[in-house]
Amino acid sequence: MFQPASDIQRSSTLTAFLKECGADSYEDLARRANDEPDWFWDRVIDYAGIRFSRPYTKLRDMSDGPESIKWAVGGALNLTETCLDARIEDGLGDKIAIDWVGEDGSRRSWTYTELANEAARVASALSRRGVKPGQAVGIYMPMIPEIQAALLGIARLGAVAVPLFSGFAPHAIISRLNDAEAVAVLTADASPRRGTPVWMEAKLAEALEEVPSTHTVISLRRFDGAVADPARDLDWNETVGTADPAYPAHPVEADAPLLIAYTSGTTGRPKGVVHTHLGVQAKATSDFLLGLDMKRDDRHLWMTDMGWVMGPLTILSVLLSGATLVLAEGAPSMPGDPFRLLRLASEMKVTHMGVAPTLVRQFMTQNRAPLSGYDLSPLRIVASTGEPWTDDAWLWQLDHICRRRAVPLNISGGTELFGAILTSTVLHEIKPGGFSAQALGVGAKVLREDGSEAALGEVGELVVTQPPMGLTPAIWGDRERYLETYWSTFPGMWRHGDWVRCDPDGTWYILGRSDDTLNIAGKRIGPPEIEAALTETGKVVDAAAIAAPDDIKGVAVVCVCVVAPGVTPDDALVELLKNQVGEIVSKPFRPREIYFVEGLPKTRSMKTMRRIVRAAFLDEDLGDLSSVNNPETIPPIAALRKEKP
Repeated sequence: MFQPASDIQRSSTLTAFLKECGADSYEDLARRANDEPDWFWDRVIDYAGIRFSRPYTKLRDMSDGPESIKWAVGGALNLTETCLDARIEDGLGDKIAIDWVGEDGSRRSWTYTELANEAARVASALSRRGVKPGQAVGIYMPMIPEIQAALLGIARLGAVAVPLFSGFAPHAIISRLNDAEAVAVLTADASPRRGTPVWMEAKLAEALEEVPSTHTVISLRRFDGAVADPARDLDWNETVGTADPAYPAHPVEADAPLLIAYTSGTTGRPKGVVHTHLGVQAKATSDFLLGLDMKRDDRHLWMTDMGWVMGPLTILSVLLSGATLVLAEGAPSMPGDPFRLLRLASEMKVTHMGVAPTLVRQFMTQNRAPLSGYDLSPLRIVASTGEPWTDDAWLWQLDHICRRRAVPLNISGGTELFGAILTSTVLHEIKPGGFSAQALGVGAKVLREDGSEAALGEVGELVVTQPPMGLTPAIWGDRERYLETYWSTFPGMWRHGDWVRCDPDGTWYILGRSDDTLNIAGKRIGPPEIEAALTETGKVVDAAAIAAPDDIKGVAVVCVCVVAPGVTPDDALVELLKNQVGEIVSKPFRPREIYFVEGLPKTRSMKTMRRIVRAAFLDEDLGDLSSVNNPETIPPIAALRKEKP
């Protein structure tokens, strides 16, 4: 149990907000936010200073049901007017917005004015190439200042950003850009990895051979990379550098999309989760400025990637609070510099930081001697999300990162909410790995299978009963999939897909996914993408990708495959298949182990039962087997664990 220091509690943004709202406690505010969502979200909009170019006539329209909720009906706005223009008008033009450090230690910084100018140039450059509001633009870049200008420039134009994980292989890029029908992509020629360029523009060029909608690529050439198509591929400095730094923000309807964040489920292609200009600002304000106590004087560091929702969420939270983003390219832990994240936090005087349980477990394996040389005393908040904690890792973080002073705040939600369902706050006692409260305005509940509410301490499905501002209104181009995925299990309630319990003391715990989605070191992906990469080799005819416990990552990918006729299941095949996943999907999802069997358990409709594969492999309760069409396949999978070296 950890009790935040009284001075941190007294000076917190949450304490001030409670006073403004006349609430006696966080729980009092949470109840009112759930009971009176119009009142609460109106207060959040006011607190954030969100600007509208045309005022809305009604804040929340639920006439077609919660699955069709409409926010700020009749209103128009552009996110950059609040996040950039308003900050400069507030007198922050000369303040550092982005303080960047490269893998090699090189430094650059941009003020709020410089960031605003570069974002405007991006919007102007795209407009000159014929990109129109509402069209999709991909972002495939390393974590450098220009990636933030890319996101904000696309927003300023009124176009729709499609952030891509910087480590994606061409196959993953193709599926996402084609789904969004992206007309342009912003990229860089390469990103350094341990001093060697990793060529991104070349990988993108390979992908674009199968993306007919893309007519423009603007690339920041840092390493004199080759140009694949001179008619399509433009130089960032020549194109953006000469564009209009005063390009005005294009107002869009309040429900118009800002970005498409692709996330994987258990079946089908990746889901294009849509977020709006208004929704992301309101949710980031509620979760980061209030829940995670982000303030104007903070220097925030959360090493992530723009391809995961934490990338956009991090920069937008910083801009909404008027803080400084400490942006680091490269890995948080490197050979010869195992505690790089903590070294950077010390050297760059970080006050507000994010970590991941996987990274902390990596830190725990290292010699702790360098830690004594790092001054982490400026740290006030150490946040975490993405995956469950183990008690030993959480306590290590408390001792060696927080130093029993900074507050470890655990949050959990998802891409679809652009933020949290469950959170911790500086006003609560905090238990290892737990969440001290539900996020504001989400109406979180735990339900049994029959839809009744679970008792305290009982495990059930996590649902959202009061759609918050920031909850995705759609899956891009697929209304039926949106309704089926999130709203069909418990009518009128959002099913999130997590097993949870809420203890009598109010602490929440997440116990794992209630579907098959793989969560590897905080990065989610659906098994079909990995399985497709395996079967594309022609060496296997069937495969099941599951998550298995891992000492470092928390969970790792394990694949159980059926080889094609005439193929020998040997070590060479294992390496070929592992490499295939790394190349086709991404290296973080490269399987730890691959096993071979003669068949996989199927339903009568021939759907692979990954739940059964995982339970058999891990020697867990197999549950209901009535729908298994070929139960004889289960014992060989159960025997695989014994084969592991």
